[in-house]
Amino acid sequence: MLAGAGVGPHAGDRLLAAARAHGIEFDEMWGASDGPGEPYAAVVLLAKSAGRTRMVYTSPVRQPRERDAVAVALDRACGQIADATLAQALLEPGEDLTRAAFEAAGFTSVGELLYLRRSWADPGPVSPASPVEGVTVQPWRPGLEPELARALTRSYEGTLDCPELCGLREVDDVIESHKATGVFDPALWWLVRLDGAPAGALLLNPVPAQGHTELVYLGLAPALRGRGVAWWLLRRGLSHLADRSHRTVLCAVDTRNTPARALYERAGFTDFARRLAEVRPLRRAAPTPR
Repeated sequence: MLAGAGVGPHAGDRLLAAARAHGIEFDEMWGASDGPGEPYAAVVLLAKSAGRTRMVYTSPVRQPRERDAVAVALDRACGQIADATLAQALLEPGEDLTRAAFEAAGFTSVGELLYLRRSWADPGPVSPASPVEGVTVQPWRPGLEPELARALTRSYEGTLDCPELCGLREVDDVIESHKATGVFDPALWWLVRLDGAPAGALLLNPVPAQGHTELVYLGLAPALRGRGVAWWLLRRGLSHLADRSHRTVLCAVDTRNTPARALYERAGFTDFARRLAEVRPLRRAAPTPR
């Protein structure tokens, strides 16, 4: 994202325009050089994101010197952040030097993400009744955040989707991040209950700027897995997009999560990209009492 050598005289202007469009500020940009007056060997940007996170971008890493400079700048920058709990980056497969720089700066890989896309196709009739007795679906309403937090916590038990992330953030911060993806639309959020207790969620958000809808989260408590509830819930959510402008759906899934990949493939999703997720805790988030 940051301008590098050979990107042309207008690259800086394009970067500034893109930053303004996405609300990115440059007050947390760091550089590394060999000394005062020397050109920067590397630049890193920690962009503020919802849920007390920072999204990390770096200048290109093409040689060992740039790797080492990025590592130094990144470690120093992360050490100065006091109002966030997690820094994260998404790297393309094959960016080995960049990945080495991140890991030298204290970042850890939490999985390879597979990005999926589903063009619109009517999911067909969906039974209003769950395939499992005692399961109900509640549309979102203000004030459900504490119960959604409990549902998400239960869905993290035994998860195959980036399990290394569990415990690194407060669930309230995770919910804030989910709401900030695209445009929060409460009509596309549902809380799943089992015998009245929170047991899962399906969260969809439109992303008008990119012309699609994001499947932000689909997760269930262990008691509901492998029983047809996820398939029923996914099709139920897709059916609510029938009269919407943005009916193409995108999502990301850990490549290790074979049950979820099979579910999405069955629903007509196809993959189009992969990214490596790297994270570094900035300070330990205290658990929120429930």
